[in-house]
Amino acid sequence: MKNPVNITTTTNINELRCEAGRLQMKGAPYMLASVVIWGIILLIRTTTLDIQIMNILTFWSTMLMMPLAFLLGKIMGVNIFKKTNNPVSKLGFLCTMNQMLYILIVMWASSMNPEAMLLLFAIIFGSHLLPFSWVFDSKIYLVISIVEAIGSLITGCIFGGAALAAFIVVCQLIVSTRLLMECRAFMASKKAAVEL
Repeated sequence: MKNPVNITTTTNINELRCEAGRLQMKGAPYMLASVVIWGIILLIRTTTLDIQIMNILTFWSTMLMMPLAFLLGKIMGVNIFKKTNNPVSKLGFLCTMNQMLYILIVMWASSMNPEAMLLLFAIIFGSHLLPFSWVFDSKIYLVISIVEAIGSLITGCIFGGAALAAFIVVCQLIVSTRLLMECRAFMASKKAAVEL
C-alpha cells in the first residue's frame, strides 16, 4: 500500500519554489545575460577567423555570464548572490553550476573536432535549462530546453554556427520575455492580495 502524500509538505515545497522564483525573478537575469553572450558568439561566428580562434573567443565570452547576470540583477532589483536557507534556491544554484562540468565535454570536442564545438555547447546550454522548469515552476524552461536542444542539432547541422547562435539568441529572447511577464503577473497578484 502506498504512503499517502503529505499535503503540508507539498504546500511547503510549492511555497519554497514560489519564494525562490520571486527572489531570483525566475532566473531572468541569467537568461538576459545569455542573450548578450549568445549575441557575442553570433558576432564571433560571422567573422572569417580560424575555427580554433572562434572557439577560444566563444569560451572567453562565457566568462561574462556571472558579471552580466549580477549587473542585470541589480538593475532589476535582484541580488543573484543573496544567501538564503531556501533549499530550492540552493537546488537552482546547483542546476546552474552543473553546466560548468559539462563544459569539459565541450573543451574535449573543441580539441578533437573543432567544427562540432559550438553545436555541443548549444545542446548542453539548452538541455541544462530543463530542471529550472521545476525549480521556478515555469513551463517555458521545459519547452525551451527541448526546443533548444533539438533545434540546435538541426540548425547547426544544416545551417552552421552563425545560424545556430542566432537561433539561440532568438530562443533566449523568448524565454526572457516570458519570464519577465510571469514575474510581472506574480507581482501584480501579490500586490492585489495585499490590497485586499
